[in-house]
Amino acid sequence: MTDEPGKDLAPRQPPPQPPVPHQPPLQPQPQAQAQPQAQPPAPQIDPEQLRQFQEFQRFQEYQRYQEATGQAPQAFKPHGRRWWLVVLGSRVFWRALFFLLVVFSAMWAYDNFFGRDDPGGIAQDSGGVTGPAQGLSAPAGLQGAVGMFYKHVSFADTTRACTLIYRDDARERFAQAHGASDCGEAVRKLKDQVTNVDRYQQVMFPPDMLKTPTSTRVTIDSCELTVEGGPRLGVFVVEKIGSGWVITDWSPGSCG
Repeated sequence: MTDEPGKDLAPRQPPPQPPVPHQPPLQPQPQAQAQPQAQPPAPQIDPEQLRQFQEFQRFQEYQRYQEATGQAPQAFKPHGRRWWLVVLGSRVFWRALFFLLVVFSAMWAYDNFFGRDDPGGIAQDSGGVTGPAQGLSAPAGLQGAVGMFYKHVSFADTTRACTLIYRDDARERFAQAHGASDCGEAVRKLKDQVTNVDRYQQVMFPPDMLKTPTSTRVTIDSCELTVEGGPRLGVFVVEKIGSGWVITDWSPGSCG
């Protein structure tokens, strides 16, 4: 049997497939819920760091307030250590204090053992001086024995005024002439007669009295002086004893 021409050229049909059994649709699987993770413990805050942070916050707020109000910025003073605690804890402070103590101790020792000359003061007792007389460097002039006597009277300085008079009998005559029981009372009475302290303590001496004396005994009469603002104080006899001039005698003046 002969095959028909072109029969082999026809397309072939695929063989029938067996039926696929019905499957239910896939259901989405529920996702597992995330378990909450444990929180780490809160870190401990250092109180000092917290204080510094709060100070810094206040400083920032202070700066913003200054900028907003247009005020001039001022130094911000945080609450820190007190300044005196810082000073007491400084070695420099204690070294400086020790140095000052050494200096003052040396000065005190020098004055105590060697002493200083005290113009206008004389070491004395009832019999006179107990050592070299330490009077003034001149008999007359504002810094001389008589000039300083007027100055002490103007201030009622009874101690310095009376110690310039060397002898007891001269002090007694000075007190009796002014109706006083002693030299100090006489000085206080004379002070009451002073009307101008500034002028009275600046007694003017004649040029001859201001020259260097040629002898160790000089007489100065208050009548020859220019005295303003108070009474004249009589006639003084001034002598050089040791290295200074002191009043060794006194008598009332003829001019009041």
